[in-house]
Amino acid sequence: MKRKYILLLLVVLGALPALAQQRLNSKGMNYVVAAKPNSIIYHDTLFSGSKQFSSLFYRTRDQELIRLLEKHQSNEITGQVLGLIGTIGTIVGIGQLSRSNNKGLAWGLIGGGFAMTLTGGYLTLMGQRNLQMAVILFNQRHNQVSLGMGVANRSVGLVYQF
Repeated sequence: MKRKYILLLLVVLGALPALAQQRLNSKGMNYVVAAKPNSIIYHDTLFSGSKQFSSLFYRTRDQELIRLLEKHQSNEITGQVLGLIGTIGTIVGIGQLSRSNNKGLAWGLIGGGFAMTLTGGYLTLMGQRNLQMAVILFNQRHNQVSLGMGVANRSVGLVYQF
């Protein structure tokens, strides 16, 4: 009984530093960490999906940002395909294990499918890391605020550009 209370206390103490919400930087671009879909918040607009990411990053004409975005997209696609094939291979291998006499083929399918699923998950995580790096790089290079004075025929005004 005493062990249960100690374990409960450890779990509660371990969960205290956990945050339920992600802090957003109001002055820059933010990558929202989620399993699916990948999302970026920039100037109160939610961008998700490769078309919207492309429109956001390609207009900067920054080759490093474009390279990171393309690397993200290729890792995501490859990771998802490998994960699907690995899952199917594992399921087929388990089915073969219970039905057939060829246990070597079944275990090969299970092991290969599991390895492909792990590789797909790794590539998906690397794709998310590349997108996070692109957001950090964007904030470092393109998050500049300027204040200027605009003059017209009969008026003067301040221009705040972000």
